[in-house]
Amino acid sequence: MPRSEEKQKAGLIESLIEYARARLAPDERAQVEPLLRAYYGEVDPGELAERSVPDLYGAALAHLKFARRFSSGAPKVRVYNPVFAEHGWQSTHTVLEILNDDMPFLVDSVTMEANRHGLTLHLMIHPVLRVRRDDTGNLLEFVPGSDQERGRLESFIHMEVDRRTETDALQRLHDGIIGVLGDVRLAVQDWPKMAQRM
Repeated sequence: MPRSEEKQKAGLIESLIEYARARLAPDERAQVEPLLRAYYGEVDPGELAERSVPDLYGAALAHLKFARRFSSGAPKVRVYNPVFAEHGWQSTHTVLEILNDDMPFLVDSVTMEANRHGLTLHLMIHPVLRVRRDDTGNLLEFVPGSDQERGRLESFIHMEVDRRTETDALQRLHDGIIGVLGDVRLAVQDWPKMAQRM
């Protein structure tokens, strides 16, 4: 990435952090700021520049709210059309929010499933975060990357695809994503046994 684009992206993320600080209580900032940096840290600067700071903030916070509770072992998926009054941000696309135990093949698999539904991918955000939760799955904190002793890795996937408004189309997409993520989990769990047998 050219230095000018890196600088532009860093400036945009800092603007986003300042926007968040102005809206959050101090105890909330400790959780939201690391999420915002990780959430948008690998996104192409051109993609970020096309979006408003309130929408970038709202999208990340919507995913955070969705991730507040999660139990390892099965994916959590939401497919929706964000409206500012209801979700705190808006988009011209249909959005998929996914939370899953981190494992190989997730992004390729969900992208292929979206394509199978005839949808074009407009944006993919995929931070892998080390998360610490309590015994009932409630989010306690995002663990710094240097601390490998606490928490577990979770895959946060935000996808934006062609907008669909029909309830049954959104449900079919949701169910398809759940199905393909289940297939990925089985394959990842089984491959060591298959390799050993080979």
